[in-house]
Amino acid sequence: MKKEQKNPKAVLPKGFKDNDEITISVRKKVSKTIEEVCQNFGFRELETPAFEFTDALGKFLPDIDRPSGGVFSIQDEDNQWISLRYDLTAPLARFVAANYQNIVKPFKRYQSGNVWRNEKPGPGRYREFRQFDADVIGVQSANIDAELCVMVAKIFEKLGLSSKDYRIKYSNRMIWNDLFNETDIPLNQISDVLRAIDKLDRFGEDGVRELLTTGRKDQSGDVMSGVGLSDEQAESIVQFIKNGDKSNEQILDFENYLSNFPNLSIDFDPSVVRGLDYYTGMVFEAELLFKVKNNKGVDVVFGSVAGGGRYDKLISRFGKEDVPATGISIGVDRLVYALQQRNDFDVSENPLVVIVNMNNENLSEYVKIAEELRNNNIPCEISFGSQNLGKQLKYCDKRNASIAIIAGDEELEKGVLSIKDLSAGKEISKQISERDEWKESKAGQINIERQNLISSVLKIIKK
Repeated sequence: MKKEQKNPKAVLPKGFKDNDEITISVRKKVSKTIEEVCQNFGFRELETPAFEFTDALGKFLPDIDRPSGGVFSIQDEDNQWISLRYDLTAPLARFVAANYQNIVKPFKRYQSGNVWRNEKPGPGRYREFRQFDADVIGVQSANIDAELCVMVAKIFEKLGLSSKDYRIKYSNRMIWNDLFNETDIPLNQISDVLRAIDKLDRFGEDGVRELLTTGRKDQSGDVMSGVGLSDEQAESIVQFIKNGDKSNEQILDFENYLSNFPNLSIDFDPSVVRGLDYYTGMVFEAELLFKVKNNKGVDVVFGSVAGGGRYDKLISRFGKEDVPATGISIGVDRLVYALQQRNDFDVSENPLVVIVNMNNENLSEYVKIAEELRNNNIPCEISFGSQNLGKQLKYCDKRNASIAIIAGDEELEKGVLSIKDLSAGKEISKQISERDEWKESKAGQINIERQNLISSVLKIIKK
């Protein structure tokens, strides 16, 4: 007996999501703003593919307990392992190593694209998300590290945020290395220690102490293994974070550059270490300070939306000498989510004109109207659903259309069009079901000469 085939479920795998029109529109606006600021700082665009050879990406992710070290991997037809990129930095390192002799140095590039991480999904934590990176190759100076932080602050300001809405924190991996030497922490434990410190914002001081020593169990019951440090070693690390009194030459140079921007919210914080293993010097992280609602509707401080640092040894993995490099990455999807919840952030959709279909015999005229609008870069559509006027106007309302155009036999014979500004007559339009009611309703409605179509529509859209 043939086994009955089950229909697939219309659900997504955990950690993935669909994006609606408004979210995509906001993301495009945010990405365009970031791109413009990057270009103003002299960066040029680069694009790399989604897949790389697995060994080219390297094992730098903190979630080493996940399959394939936290990346999604497949074996190709040549039996070689390839993986979806987990960030945009490792592919950049491969590109620079392959093209080192041909690129102009310093090499300043920006890139936007999706990345994938085989991590445990959670609230606001996805397995696929959009990043925007800006990196500088070939400059051994903390000045350029500081300039990246200033550039991110400028991006926030251009998106309408004030210095009270964000904070950019910086530290240096070298001062941590000095502490590790002083407290006799073995080299093979340093990566785990840094990952534990990087979770300070999530778990607090006590949580970090647990991670540094015996481990901890979170609210879901998952057990996180401890690093195995002594209580004295863990306490030295926690006190170092609290005191924050160490510095070095890189930090001093960094702060000297920042002295030119006293009004930007950029501060030293020794707890910033970043979770990836390839950082070698200055590290920085940007967080939003205003509250947003999480997926349970509870107000929470949003937290980190960007981070980066210096990675002077990453390119040398490909057989090259050490190449100075630094960069910063912005979590575009996280930034979009936060901005969408602010009342002062413009999330308006593109204007849409709907041509009401009163009679299929007039289709050729409707097409001519649509073509004229589209040729002038005005988005529009002809209503091909029900010819009932009320239903068409309800459709306009659901689509948040800006304008409805009616051209029945009577209008076309006179060479006129009836245009309704739907934002002005929105409430009245909801009550209209017949053509005569349309004609009698004056709110937001005008009759125009056919030849004045474009100027009349633009006047409404741009007001």
